[in-house]
Amino acid sequence: MKETLELRINPEYANLLFKADEGKNLGKSVKVVELSKYDKRYSQIPIIAKQVQGNYGKSFFFGWEIKRKYSKKELDSASLMHLKILNTFGPAGEECGTLYDERKACKICGAKRKQISSLRLKKSSVPRKDIARTIAGEVVVSEKFAKVIKQKGLKGALLDPIVFNNVTSNYYQLVASAEIDLSQSTVTGINPFDLSNSSEGEIYRCPKGHTLGLNLISEPYVINDPSITENDFMASRQMIGVKRGLLRPGPLYFCSQAFREMMEEKELSGFEFEIVHIE
Repeated sequence: MKETLELRINPEYANLLFKADEGKNLGKSVKVVELSKYDKRYSQIPIIAKQVQGNYGKSFFFGWEIKRKYSKKELDSASLMHLKILNTFGPAGEECGTLYDERKACKICGAKRKQISSLRLKKSSVPRKDIARTIAGEVVVSEKFAKVIKQKGLKGALLDPIVFNNVTSNYYQLVASAEIDLSQSTVTGINPFDLSNSSEGEIYRCPKGHTLGLNLISEPYVINDPSITENDFMASRQMIGVKRGLLRPGPLYFCSQAFREMMEEKELSGFEFEIVHIE
């Protein structure tokens, strides 16, 4: 596996660490640079970021993304896959009339509220992908996606038709019927250089155990459970994220090799896979 970090650098201060011809400029406001965590400059990033913030009151980098590339052999030999949903969209279900029982939600982190109606969304906002999620974490799949799950007889995936403008559609909400526990080996944080559990009054690691952090930093680590071999689609019991406006913490999603093969064989879109470590 090859792991790199993509940073969206403030071009005003990019020369403090990177060469002028290094990376890719997105207009005049962002420079995108990708480097390995074994690059000797990697450890300098948080130091320079702190200096830029302290001296100029500005950010050295605006965003980041960890990218992992696996060999076919690594993917084929994995017992469990992390299904990463790539596209996020709004408005959220709550804005379109979806009903939730907030009494079930954690008072600290906002996780575990109960959905008590069919998912209602604005059709024109749904990406043209076979799987996507709203800003509130509701997972939407296409008719094609739902059909192949049923055809293959894959276990653990619950499908409920989505409502658009009071009409039942051919899109479905995807929910996992089984949950498995993330282990303490799973690393979360604000970014790869700041693994804080809270910031500016927001709590990212719930003391009740509902949420583990703001963002996933490492590959997922899960505790071995019979559900892993009994199901093709599962969710993590602990969530990642924060309650902020319409945003809500959400689970990670996992799938079997049979599920992965189905998605690749049918050329479904809107996802990528990472390997899950079972402890």
